[in-house]
Amino acid sequence: MTRTARVAAILGVVAVASCSAGNNSSTPPGATSSSTATSVAPLPTPPERKAVDAYLAMWREMAAAGETSNSEAPGLAEYATGDALVVIKNSLAEDDRKGLVTKGSPKSDPQVTNVDRSGGVVTTVKIRDCGDDSGWLKYRRGTNEPADGQGGGRRSILAEVKAQPDGNWRVTRFAVQGVGSC
Repeated sequence: MTRTARVAAILGVVAVASCSAGNNSSTPPGATSSSTATSVAPLPTPPERKAVDAYLAMWREMAAAGETSNSEAPGLAEYATGDALVVIKNSLAEDDRKGLVTKGSPKSDPQVTNVDRSGGVVTTVKIRDCGDDSGWLKYRRGTNEPADGQGGGRRSILAEVKAQPDGNWRVTRFAVQGVGSC
């Protein structure tokens, strides 16, 4: 490259830099100055995301209710209904009768496997999860003594989540397989 070409290239870089750095306007680069304020509406949450969020919230609520084995915890019905809610409530009631509580929380890795569109609207989402309950174990109430035979681990979980008439999504069914199933 000749000396003249190098000087021209350097001057070009300096000119570009000074144009962008020399802007004394209070408007940030890339923004336009306008006296009219505009707002951007957030994008709607896709139904699949709402279904996964409801699925995860169901497990959080179940973990919270499990700390005292409270089968009537109000948060349970916010994210589960039908067979799913019955299973959760029965499980918690049985733990309460046995004098057990659950400590910790489950880990989830949900994946959407099927989306049912009825009339062009998503109504049902099916989820497959490989949940890990090794950090969510049962103990005898009032002690740190583990319940017999508890170890936990990774389990395959299949769930169905449906849009409800009130506009919310709730888990309607789920099936948990044995430890080591995923």
